[in-house]
Amino acid sequence: MTKRSIRRNAAAMTLTVALAGVMGASIVGPAQASTRPAASVAEQAAQPGALVTLRAAVTGPANLPTYGSSADFPTWVFGGTELCVKNLGTRYGEARVQTRLGASPEYIPVQAGMTRCINRWWGGVPINVRNNAYSPLSVTAR
Repeated sequence: MTKRSIRRNAAAMTLTVALAGVMGASIVGPAQASTRPAASVAEQAAQPGALVTLRAAVTGPANLPTYGSSADFPTWVFGGTELCVKNLGTRYGEARVQTRLGASPEYIPVQAGMTRCINRWWGGVPINVRNNAYSPLSVTAR
């Protein structure tokens, strides 16, 4: 780890903790995989008395064992977020990545036993990663 990345991680955690204290939000750990869509931050905030969840942008791995299983990941506000998809199976795998704002999805093909990483600037908007094939996947964001 370089000094720059250590400083960036420390600054992000400090900002996250400070925002959580100001907003009264809870901080949660790794992304949680599910087979149902999770509520967006806007939907959480729209509910009376609901807490907005903040997460540090280093999460995973989240296992997506079957077709259609998905997980939400936070992204960095400043700078790119690296998303790595590892194919744990013996068949072709594909992950579908889409922001919670509803932008066009991006598809990441992954051969059996391989890992593929992308680096994108999502500007702090949470992303949803869905297993779009029949091979189990493991996803990490940092």
